[in-house]
Amino acid sequence: MAGAERDLHGRGEEEEEEEEEEEEEEEEEEKEEEEEEEKEEEEDGPEGSPAAEAPSDPPSKPVVPGVLYLSFLPPGFGPRQARALLRPHGELGRVFLQPRSVRRRRQRPGGPPAVAFAEGWVEFRDKRAAKRAAKILHGAPMAPRPRSPFRHHCWSIKYLPGFRWPHLSERLSYERQVRAQRLRAEVAQAKREGGFYTQRASKMAKEPPKTSGDPARPSPTWGFAQRPTEEEIWRRKARPPPAAPPQSLLEKVFGIGR
Repeated sequence: MAGAERDLHGRGEEEEEEEEEEEEEEEEEEKEEEEEEEKEEEEDGPEGSPAAEAPSDPPSKPVVPGVLYLSFLPPGFGPRQARALLRPHGELGRVFLQPRSVRRRRQRPGGPPAVAFAEGWVEFRDKRAAKRAAKILHGAPMAPRPRSPFRHHCWSIKYLPGFRWPHLSERLSYERQVRAQRLRAEVAQAKREGGFYTQRASKMAKEPPKTSGDPARPSPTWGFAQRPTEEEIWRRKARPPPAAPPQSLLEKVFGIGR
């Protein structure tokens, strides 16, 4: 009986140890599964995150415009020609050409432009295209076609870093204000001078002529020395006047002059 009890007790302890081992193995397996799931979540990202969704393109950088400065423009070159020659090098924006003279001449039908331009500014939508165009075209012939009127002229182009179109608008507005202010100053100066001379003339016309001494006294006469004549000179020197010229032969024969 005692031996049977020992066997039962020993078997009970073995079963308990086996159950504990099985529980430990199950816990280890659960831990491993949890670790694998965590790794997969880290690789795939949480649900609803950008990593779990389909990959999208990176956001594109904003396009910054650039401005080119044209320091020389040949005769007959206008905004239309500038657009036609620069359009192949990039998308253009605004174009401004500064005329040489503000006064416009009369234009004949089919003739050259009435205004000759001295300099200009051309805006490109992308500053990279503007830099590339300035690098390629500076010093190159304007027109490749042999019949073009600009084939003998070369580009004089410079890229203006950090220059934007509002800067040009501010500069032109400032120049117009300076020109208008100078014109107003010149007109005001001319009006002042004209008013001064008009006032002096009217004042002198109203005032009586000034006389010295007695107003009833007649005005003095002025004597001027006259240059002596030739007769007076000969008389002064007590010399007889020169004899009359001798008569010619015809006068002697025909008696002309008697």
